[in-house]
Amino acid sequence: MDLNVKRQAQQRADRIAAFRAELAELEREQGLALTVEQRARLEAHLDRILSALARQYGVDVTESAKRVSWGMRIATLLGGAAFGAGIVLFLHRIWGALPSPAYAPLLIAVPLLLLAAADLTFRRRVDLYYTALLALAAGVAFVMELSAMGSIFNLVPSAHALLVWAAFAMLVAYAYGLRLLLGAGLVLLCAYTASVWFATSGGYWANFVERAGLLIPAAMVLYALPWLTADRDSHDFKVVYRLGGAATALTALLISQRGELRCLGLPPRTLEALYQVAGLVLSVGVVLHGLRLRRSGLVNLGAAGFVVFLFVRLHAWWWDWMPNYVFFLLIGLIAILLLFPFRHLRKRLSERTVS
Repeated sequence: MDLNVKRQAQQRADRIAAFRAELAELEREQGLALTVEQRARLEAHLDRILSALARQYGVDVTESAKRVSWGMRIATLLGGAAFGAGIVLFLHRIWGALPSPAYAPLLIAVPLLLLAAADLTFRRRVDLYYTALLALAAGVAFVMELSAMGSIFNLVPSAHALLVWAAFAMLVAYAYGLRLLLGAGLVLLCAYTASVWFATSGGYWANFVERAGLLIPAAMVLYALPWLTADRDSHDFKVVYRLGGAATALTALLISQRGELRCLGLPPRTLEALYQVAGLVLSVGVVLHGLRLRRSGLVNLGAAGFVVFLFVRLHAWWWDWMPNYVFFLLIGLIAILLLFPFRHLRKRLSERTVS
């Protein structure tokens, strides 16, 4: 299903709900009075629209349905992870009882069977949550397969496994429109570029986190990719690229260790402060861009990043010489002060929307 069309259908359902609430308020305030016949015709028309939207696109027409949908998303994530973990533990249990020639065929068959089941549910137009659950389980099984095959054939661990896992996740995501799986693939792709870069500088590829700043170039490319792609995005994947790029870059700035940019000749504490200030600036940029695009996910991610980096920076400035209770009181005071610019920003956005 075209997720952009589904998102537009959900937005219309939300507008209808807001219209009904405002209409009821206007009638209560006697600002508008409809005849019984007009009200009945209007309600019947709105009910037909909502029924058609729910039938064709599976939109949530009530707040209760939205909460249930969020529960289904969480259940899908937990179910896919649990299903994959169960398969891994089951294979570990029977591994020693199997003949050696059966190892490779079994490892190959498990992710293929799960992927075939996901494809079957998708083609039969079963709810997408089932497809997502099976696809997540197939991804976990695929990761397990490559790891186990490497152990069986005594292969040297390689960073290229990250690229293979990323390719699998992204291909499946594009095939079935699964944004969560795409996000996992994009993060793996960033990890692959960073590990290869770290290995070329003489380090062991799996320790690339020691120079987490190497994740930032790939994250910036991911964030910029939606500007280079076509306008049509049937799966609404542009926001996934931006969320994945922003989250990876913010995480890299947060966990970057002192001395990563030692070549600049700056003291470690100065470099650490530069990273944190860069994180604050990037967080504000993500918030502003999210507001411009009207993407609440980007706004929430940027706001969370800003709060974390601000707390880390204030901790570095004040924690060592200030009493603990004074530190937390000041944090609370700063939070109250931040409400004023946020309130002003919200007011401006509301005025822009009305105009």
